[in-house]
Amino acid sequence: MSPRMKNIDIYKGSIASLDSDNVLFANAFHYAAIGMALVGTDGRWLKVNQSFCNLVKYTESELLERTFQDITHPEDLDDDLNYVQRMLSGELEKYEMEKRYISKTKKIVYVRLSVSLVFDKDLSPQFFISQIQDISKSKQLEQELVRMVSEDFLTKIGNRRYFFDHSSTELERAARFNEPLCLLMIDIDNFKNINDSYGHDTGDIVLTKLAKICKESIRSIDILGRLGGEEFSILLLNTDVHIGTIVANRIRTNIESSSIYSGGHSIKSTISIGMVSFTGDNKPLGVRLKQADMALYQAKENGRNKVEVFNDSVTSFGIHEKTRTGFIKLVWQQSYESGNSIIDQQHEQLFKTANELLESMLAGLPQDTCIDAIKKLCADISNHFSDEEGILKSVGYPAIENHCLIHKTLATRATQILNDYTSGATSLGSIFSFLALDVIYNHMIIEDKKFFTYVRA
Repeated sequence: MSPRMKNIDIYKGSIASLDSDNVLFANAFHYAAIGMALVGTDGRWLKVNQSFCNLVKYTESELLERTFQDITHPEDLDDDLNYVQRMLSGELEKYEMEKRYISKTKKIVYVRLSVSLVFDKDLSPQFFISQIQDISKSKQLEQELVRMVSEDFLTKIGNRRYFFDHSSTELERAARFNEPLCLLMIDIDNFKNINDSYGHDTGDIVLTKLAKICKESIRSIDILGRLGGEEFSILLLNTDVHIGTIVANRIRTNIESSSIYSGGHSIKSTISIGMVSFTGDNKPLGVRLKQADMALYQAKENGRNKVEVFNDSVTSFGIHEKTRTGFIKLVWQQSYESGNSIIDQQHEQLFKTANELLESMLAGLPQDTCIDAIKKLCADISNHFSDEEGILKSVGYPAIENHCLIHKTLATRATQILNDYTSGATSLGSIFSFLALDVIYNHMIIEDKKFFTYVRA
């Protein structure tokens, strides 16, 4: 007989003895209103009552072929196993925990689990007795209460309390790790006129539309909330001023190009956005919101439908040059200069456009934004190649034909990258390799240097 079969027989003998020695226990086990189970020290179900079967939608025979590990939610399994080991080692006499089972129908079942360990006469662990109480309804109620106190009733995004709680936590974390953040204050332009002209129901539709567009324009890790009235705020995590400005303008233009229909009218609206960019400090959220609000006021003063950035380093409006993605930033160097001002300016612009693309992808911006950046890069490459070829022809560069062939190959590759990225067939690594190795190192640094003596003014 195998050791496993022998252990099963031992378990069965122990359980049969328990049933026969204590009829009261057996009846309590079988007819309990809550789930009851005997579980082997290896996790196998040895005996289960009907209440537990009803809870997880498995028959008794199906459960006896499984272990508790098989139906425990993966996120709860480590904690459960840790308790089991601590009981077997003698550290704990019993344990209780809330956990989740995954039923046969794939429904998540929340339970409160209480576990005791049964020993034989030699004090060797025999099996666990588990009491399993269904708490799914109370969990649903708990989640609903959490949602009610943290969600804006109208727009279904975070409310003021949610935004302040989560943003304050992220500011503390960013301060510890010296990470960049961008805080946006968003206000609907002339919202009072919309309410006065079309009614508050229409105003509510405009607010809901804005919340939806904001949510679709940011990542799941970013924090969005309605602070009150027509004011919304977004905290962009791990985001420098350049990427933050891209996101803010994307939200602004998406609102500008959208419309709602109410009472037979097509209604368009715009928003103004104030943004403050900062990196890892200990200023409270209230201070940062005031700075973003100052930038918002400036956007309103400048004609609305604008994004204004408050730069804390000089307490004025402008662009902060610190970049989160500097570790892969393509850096222009003086040694790359050919001596021809047109070529050098275009080369430097290619570096800038390439960095904008890389930063957009690293920031996890929507695919449409990255596609626009790739299209801009392709256009810059095409225009540069055309101008450079004209200059090389005018100075009689002897290797012009080979150089034009290289341009054609690179332009074709750039277009292919655009198509591949659009279809999801390429990655950030492939794009960076193309820019850093093919375009910059192999072409600009190695190949272009061959014509420097011909084009220097």
